[in-house]
Amino acid sequence: MNSLDALFARCLLGIYWWMGLVPLPPVSQLLWLLLALVIRLIWVSYFMWMLWTGISYVLVDRSMSVSYLTGSILFIGYSMLGLLIQAQTIFKQRSYVRLEDYRIQLELQMSRLSSSHYGHKSGRLLFLLGTHLASDIIKSWANSKYSISPVHIVSMMQKWQLRFHFIQLMRQIMELNQRAIQLRHSLLRLAAGNDLWLPYKLSDFKHLQTLRLSYERIYECHELFNDCYGWGMLCLQLLCSFEFVANAYWFITEAYDSQRLYIFIFNGNTCFTIGSLVTALFWYGDASANNSRQIGCLIPKLVKPLGSKRYNDLVSEFLLQTLHQRFVVTAKDFFSLNLHLLSSMFGAVVTYLVILIQFMFAEKSAQAAARPK
Repeated sequence: MNSLDALFARCLLGIYWWMGLVPLPPVSQLLWLLLALVIRLIWVSYFMWMLWTGISYVLVDRSMSVSYLTGSILFIGYSMLGLLIQAQTIFKQRSYVRLEDYRIQLELQMSRLSSSHYGHKSGRLLFLLGTHLASDIIKSWANSKYSISPVHIVSMMQKWQLRFHFIQLMRQIMELNQRAIQLRHSLLRLAAGNDLWLPYKLSDFKHLQTLRLSYERIYECHELFNDCYGWGMLCLQLLCSFEFVANAYWFITEAYDSQRLYIFIFNGNTCFTIGSLVTALFWYGDASANNSRQIGCLIPKLVKPLGSKRYNDLVSEFLLQTLHQRFVVTAKDFFSLNLHLLSSMFGAVVTYLVILIQFMFAEKSAQAAARPK
């Protein structure tokens, strides 16, 4: 890991800690535990206040339009999601600790392979955060000019906590993907130097066993990751999809009706921020499945006709393992995060927008026909 990655990881860890996105410290660290509990209490109070504000706004204003009702539902939903994420870090404490232990064990196992393949994940995530910061500045400017969303400023902390939760998910998936790429490169080197007619050596068996155990550890990390973050990812994707459809519809209807520039900018930036986060997360989830398939395709190349039965049995066991233990990022088994699902979601969004626009035109036609001539 280079210095930029190390510095970025330290900064992110501090941000996660202050945003309540990491598990509570052990009881032995009493002062840190008390501080973490105070931070949790502040965040829970903030989300409860936002939840009450959203509910009271819906109950008091009975004559609100569908657009304002949709915005209020999103406001309430994101407040509940914030509470869920806080609860997730508490009730999944053991899974978080096991995931961190397995991650360290995996790092030690991969260091034995004498291979390193680090991508520029810090640069990509920094660029993503930079674009979102610029987008928020533009949205705040547009909102100050036209007062589009009355809760834009008060919900800013909530939005950034969710963004850093996205970054937290993506960074962990990217790290597991890098380990899988390291493993794949080691298998490629082993297969490239594997003359089928060379006699079997004991070091070949030990090396292959290390690779197999590394694959198993990566799979276990994926399973623990899904267990830790599954419910949060499920609710996050549902809310983000709903918000994307709503803002895309408002963007299109604004283009048809009033063509007010500030609302264009606000809704367009909202669609951009949601779409970029969801696309990036699904992209890296799809990369995990691709790495698993590519590793499985390399295993048959390791068979040695002159090798011992023990070695070839290990190759067969490794092959079966890759068939049954796939690297998959799932939201509590409701769906897997991959590009195929993302394309299906995009098709569904387009379908919903077409239906909504047809209803809009039908309503306008009915209103025009009802007017007296």
